Amino acid sequence: MNRITQTITLAVAALAVPAIASPAVAAPKPLVDLRGADVGTYSLDATGTAHLSGSVIGDPFDGTYVATLSADDGSLPAPGSCEPATGTLDVTSPKRTLRLDAVGEVCGEYADATYVVTHRFVGGYVVTDATHRKLRGTDGWISLILATEGRANVEAFDS
Repeated sequence: MNRITQTITLAVAALAVPAIASPAVAAPKPLVDLRGADVGTYSLDATGTAHLSGSVIGDPFDGTYVATLSADDGSLPAPGSCEPATGTLDVTSPKRTLRLDAVGEVCGEYADATYVVTHRFVGGYVVTDATHRKLRGTDGWISLILATEGRANVEAFDS
């Protein structure tokens, strides 16, 4: 009798698993998925704000960008230390615009002959202005990177 009960239990469990498990559903395509198309540039102004520029590819469109990175205390941190910071990313193409405002943390990195990143900002963004209304209010993850010799890169993802 025990063996019959076990067999029935296994059969019922085997039939129930497909009913419980649902097929994998593809996540919706992100509204924002941008990354630097090539190496951008940056310069620091007198207030300690980094001004980045370059071009991006991805969604919602390819274009050129200008970005800013400002540490809360007005100066970028030394290698090995981090501090609160804000950033912006403005992307434009001939017919579209997109503005992301970000809050996060900038960290100073130890650059050497093989690792050229000097500062890395990681934070959360909100789309505060966009040609397409559906993008406004979208939020996600952003990274602004400063490297040696005035090089820079950006990345943003709707998470």
